[in-house]
Amino acid sequence: MLRSLLQRAAVHLTLLAGLTGGVQAAHAQFGAFRPVERLTAEGRANAFVEWGGAVSLDGLQMELPAGWSITGVWAVPAGGTTATPLRSGMAASGGGRRFLAFSSETLRGRHLLVLGLSVGDPTSFAELTVTPLRRGRNGQMGMLPSYEAAWGTAVADAPRTRGRAFARPSGAEPLAFDRRALPGLHGDDAYTVEAWVKTTGLGEVVLSTWDGREGQTYPLEWVVDGRGRLVVYRGEPGRHLGMRTAAPVADGLWHHVAVTQDPARGWARLFLDGEAADSLRVNDSGLSNNALPLALGGRRARGRDARVGRAYSGQIDELRLWNRMRTPAEVRYAMRRPLEESVAGLVRVGFDSAVPGGLLAEAAGRVYAPSDLSFWFPVEALSAETEGGVVRLTWETKDRQSDRFVVERSTDGRTFRAVGEVRPSERVAEAADGTMRYAYTDAAPDDATLHYRIRQRGGGEPDRLSATLKLGRGADGAALARIVENAPNPFRTTTTIHFELGESAPVRMSVWDVSGARVATLVDGTLGAGAHEAVFDASDLPSGVYFVQLVTPSTRITHKLTLSR
Repeated sequence: MLRSLLQRAAVHLTLLAGLTGGVQAAHAQFGAFRPVERLTAEGRANAFVEWGGAVSLDGLQMELPAGWSITGVWAVPAGGTTATPLRSGMAASGGGRRFLAFSSETLRGRHLLVLGLSVGDPTSFAELTVTPLRRGRNGQMGMLPSYEAAWGTAVADAPRTRGRAFARPSGAEPLAFDRRALPGLHGDDAYTVEAWVKTTGLGEVVLSTWDGREGQTYPLEWVVDGRGRLVVYRGEPGRHLGMRTAAPVADGLWHHVAVTQDPARGWARLFLDGEAADSLRVNDSGLSNNALPLALGGRRARGRDARVGRAYSGQIDELRLWNRMRTPAEVRYAMRRPLEESVAGLVRVGFDSAVPGGLLAEAAGRVYAPSDLSFWFPVEALSAETEGGVVRLTWETKDRQSDRFVVERSTDGRTFRAVGEVRPSERVAEAADGTMRYAYTDAAPDDATLHYRIRQRGGGEPDRLSATLKLGRGADGAALARIVENAPNPFRTTTTIHFELGESAPVRMSVWDVSGARVATLVDGTLGAGAHEAVFDASDLPSGVYFVQLVTPSTRITHKLTLSR
């Protein structure tokens, strides 16, 4: 019976690669998917899938493109941080690859499902499908196709190695830095610790000043929890305080993490990819008696009762320790800029050369691996306006390394060809924060649906692809759906998004932050043709850039929002 179920055809609810996100199938059982924007060939990634929980779950069927495989599947209950592995394996399939994963116990209620992916060859479009499985009264496993969901993603070439990064060899001790050679990390010190991290590991210790004993105070520890989030701890006997990212970092992509402490004002803050993620009130200096080394790649646990912790399996690059609290603007400005020169108050470890012996508490063996970290800024806010047979594209970026931006067009969303290019000097505007705006006008063909993306090229780096914009057009060439504006913009608490539909259609409008987390769903239903509006209330959200995404069967577009208090 299971074999016959596995051979049933599935109706795919496909989304082209976009800013981020997924599709909610019937009854909204599946929530957001990450990552979906862009993967790299021959690499590993984690997709994080939200299960609504109104229906119990016993397993998953996953259909992947040829050359892909599942490296593992884990389930984390709502509110939990422990990832429980599911039994997984490959099943007979046709042209693609079909995998099954089963839970030893029925999953009831909301869960986060983590799908470990081994990515195949580069392609402009790859489709992945997930179908939930539930055990019937007769004990046989059956599919729930009405809850099925799928998403598409671009797969770029394997990234080019640029240098070296830290990678802890299996079975080796963490890399131990002598705290006397570093800026102070005590409870009454001002400091900033930042680094780029890349991992798919769950429940692992990235760096630590703790020996694992409950009676030992410690000022700093970075952990990737079972939900893939980065958690920053500080502790004293019997008490651990933490800051955490809302979005996962264990997706197989590079992420910038920064922790700042300002004892004069009594705050520690956590930043992810340049944006504020969490904060913690610090009003004591009781952590000053810990002089243990700063361990990179795990915890240097000492004593029979110490918590060893799981060793870090990912990479770390551009580790920087400052003897002062860096402002948010300073963190954002320098995170994508190499710092080769000596800077007062900074200890930088880039790993392209051997770590200076004066920084280490003990000699270390080989702790390096090839690194593909790139400091490029991505293309954002790709949008389009149509008039007759002409499409005017606009996009934004802070990138100053590209030689040109190549505009690519497709009529099927899979095969793209270059239709033009724009040079950096041809920008149409530049904001005070360094964001540059570009535009390109395309004499588009008469096809009802067009797909556009931007390729960043040059600077001696591998090409980078933007998210794909999907533009549906009516018989007169006008867009079938468009976001007119949001007002006010910037806004302090709420803003109204005005949009238009050329025909009645199912509409899903959602808002995402820059880390790829969905923060609001504004519209989810069928609307008639004409003008519409939706109100976004951001009173509980931090200041920053957000993106509203409008998805219909014919269109997928985004619009940039700026929340400023």
